[in-house]
Amino acid sequence: MFDFSSLNIVKNTNDFFIGIRKSKFEDNFEFCLPNGFDNFPEGDFDAVRNLFFKMYRTFRKFEVDNLDNKRFNINKPDFQQEQDQTTLSSGGVKMQTEEGDVCVLYSKIKMIERVLEAYDELAINSVQKKVRRSEDIEYSQIHKYLDHAIYLKDNLNNDVIYLEAMNLPRSTVRYESTDLVNLYCYILDEIIEQLNSDVSDNIKAHTQDIRFLAQRFKEDYLTSNQSIFAKDTFEETISILKEALDKIDKNTLYKDADYWGLYEAIETFLYGELNPEQGNGEFWGVYRFSLIWEDMCNTYFFKEHRDEICYADTDISLKGYQNLEREGEEKNRVGNCKANGRSVYWNQWVYCTSLTNSNKLAKIQEKLEWDELLCIEFDLNHRQFIYSRSKYNQSEKRVKSKVLRRFIRPDLILESQTEKVNNNFPESKSIKIIDYKDLPLRFYNKKLSQKSAKKYRDDIIKQLTYEYILQQKCEVSANEFFIPYYYDIEPSNLLGELEPGLNLQGIKIFRANFSLIQNIYLEDNL
Repeated sequence: MFDFSSLNIVKNTNDFFIGIRKSKFEDNFEFCLPNGFDNFPEGDFDAVRNLFFKMYRTFRKFEVDNLDNKRFNINKPDFQQEQDQTTLSSGGVKMQTEEGDVCVLYSKIKMIERVLEAYDELAINSVQKKVRRSEDIEYSQIHKYLDHAIYLKDNLNNDVIYLEAMNLPRSTVRYESTDLVNLYCYILDEIIEQLNSDVSDNIKAHTQDIRFLAQRFKEDYLTSNQSIFAKDTFEETISILKEALDKIDKNTLYKDADYWGLYEAIETFLYGELNPEQGNGEFWGVYRFSLIWEDMCNTYFFKEHRDEICYADTDISLKGYQNLEREGEEKNRVGNCKANGRSVYWNQWVYCTSLTNSNKLAKIQEKLEWDELLCIEFDLNHRQFIYSRSKYNQSEKRVKSKVLRRFIRPDLILESQTEKVNNNFPESKSIKIIDYKDLPLRFYNKKLSQKSAKKYRDDIIKQLTYEYILQQKCEVSANEFFIPYYYDIEPSNLLGELEPGLNLQGIKIFRANFSLIQNIYLEDNL
C-alpha cells in the first residue's frame, strides 16, 4: 500500500486528470486534485488520506450508477474513437455522451479491490474450521457410522451401539491459519473504516464479525495506537504486517485454495504498488471530471431542493426514488421526459416539471413544460430565398430529414422565489439558470490562450442564449456558472458563495462547496 505522505500534491493540472499517477518529472507519485482546490492544505496526511478515500468512493459510485444504463456509450467498438490525448489501458472505462463529452475512468486500485473481493464467509470458516475426529455425537449422522460401531448386549435396554468418535466440523488448533484470517480481517476492517462502511452488502452484513477477528490480531501483534492509515504509524504497522504474513506462511503446512485466496489478497495489499507503466489500469483516477461533477451537483439539488427544480438535463439515479414514467430497474432514475431528436443509439432522458404532479409551481409550470428548450438546425441543402418575393422562396420545400439538429440545454433551472397568493397556491416570481462548469476560478479572471478563449466565448454565448429564450416567458432572476471550490473555512452559506466583483455580461460565478456536495452525493451508499 502506498504512503499518503509520499504523494506530491498537484493543483490546477492542465490535462484534465484527477487522481494518482506517476510523476512526469520526478521518480514518485502525484495526487492531482480537482479544480478549485487552491486552498487545500499540502502536507496534511489526514486531509490527503480522507480526500483520497472520498474520491475513491465517488469514482466507484459514478461507475456503478452508469455502467448498466444507456446514458453513455461505454467502450463499445461501434463508438470507439481514436484517442489523440489518452491511451486507454485495459483497466480504463470510457464513457461518452451524445454531445461528445468523454470521461475515461480508472476507478480501481488493485491493492484495495483484492482485499474487498476476497471476502468470503465460507472461505474464512473453511480456514478456521476443518473436519476432524470428535468425541461429540451428532445423532442425525449415526446411520453413516454403523459399520464402525461396537454393538453391546444390554438385557435392560435391548442392544446398545457404542461409537468411539465421529468426523465432525470442529475448530482446529492451527495457530498460523487462524492468524491468517485475523490478519486479513484486520486489513479489511481498516479499509472499511476509511470507506465509512461504504462496502458491499455481503461485507456490511458481517462487519461485527470482521471487527472481532481484527481485534484479535491487533491484540496479538499491535499496540492500541497503531494503524495502517495513520501518519505516525503507517510504516511501522505495514512492516509488522509483512513479518506476520511471512511467519504465518512459513509455519502453515496445509494450504488449500481458501488459504491462498486470503494470502494473495493480503500480499497484494502489503506489497502492491501503483504501476501505470504496465498499462494495466493499476493507476487510479479520471480524465475529464466534468461528467462526475454534473452528477454530484444534480444529486445535491434533487436531494436538497427538489421542489424548486423546474428543469434538469440529467437522468441520475436516486436511492428510494419512484419514477412513474419508468419501469423495472429504471424507476429510481429521475428522468421523466424522453428528449426529442435522438438517434437509435441513444436513450436520453431529462427531468421537467409537469402539470400532473402538483400545484406547487402553478403559474410557472405552464411556461416550462417543454420537450426541448432550444434547437439549432444546420441545413446544407441548396435553397432559394428572395427577400422581396416570398412566394418564390423554397425553404418549405427542402427535405427536413437531411437537416442536422443540435439540442442545447441548460443543466438546471430553479424556481428562485415564491410567494403565497390568498394563502393558497404559491405563485412563482422568477427562475434561476445554472450551468455546471468543471473549471478553476482563475479561468474567468486571467488572460486566456486562444483555445481557452474560444471555450470562454462559447460558454458565455450559450448561457446568454438560455437566458434570452426563457425571458420570453419568465423573469430570470439569476444566471450562474457553478464551479467546484474547496473551502478551508466553512462559508456563511453552506452551499457556497458568489465570487465578488466578477460579472460576465450578467452571468455570476458561484463557488460551490465541493466537500458538502460530495458528502450529499455519497449518502446513498451508506
